[in-house]
Amino acid sequence: MKVGYARVSSSGQNLQSQIEALTKVGCEKIFQEKISGTQATNRVELQNILDFCREGDEFYVTRLDRCSRSVKDLHQIIDTLNSKGVAFKATEQDLDTSSSAGRLMIGLLSIVSAFETDLRAERQADGIASAIKRGVKFGRVAKFDDEKVLLAMQMQDNGITNQEIADKFEIGRSTLLRYISKYKKSTLS
Repeated sequence: MKVGYARVSSSGQNLQSQIEALTKVGCEKIFQEKISGTQATNRVELQNILDFCREGDEFYVTRLDRCSRSVKDLHQIIDTLNSKGVAFKATEQDLDTSSSAGRLMIGLLSIVSAFETDLRAERQADGIASAIKRGVKFGRVAKFDDEKVLLAMQMQDNGITNQEIADKFEIGRSTLLRYISKYKKSTLS
């Protein structure tokens, strides 16, 4: 039996082109999920397809990186399939574990895929560091500014409890106290 595995990294992405390609090669059952490919252990549908495959089956993906972005995980997946007598194939790459050339290509391409993942992470880290140097702030916009902190401190002076103040500004009590503490430290400096 031909079984397929389709995966994209996030819920906003579309699996349709992979499903069409897997259907075109004759996959009778297609497992699909929307989750990162960096770890095999957290992918429920990947584990389901590995359990589902039986001797003589063919496990299809459209491309190697749809199965895994980790060399270690990919080799573990292929070892699992090999131990069950299941061939691993990719529709868009000439990959087939039933031949020695196919096994060689899978090894080489998995290393390249892992390298690309590492490069992407390095570029992202470099971009974040550069943005921080330029003064770019990350995260959501603060709900509480200096003007509101001063108002909150006046409310405290008038006997209003911290919880009542926090409720008025729609923030947590600990957030209120953190902002007040931070403000007081900055004005003393």
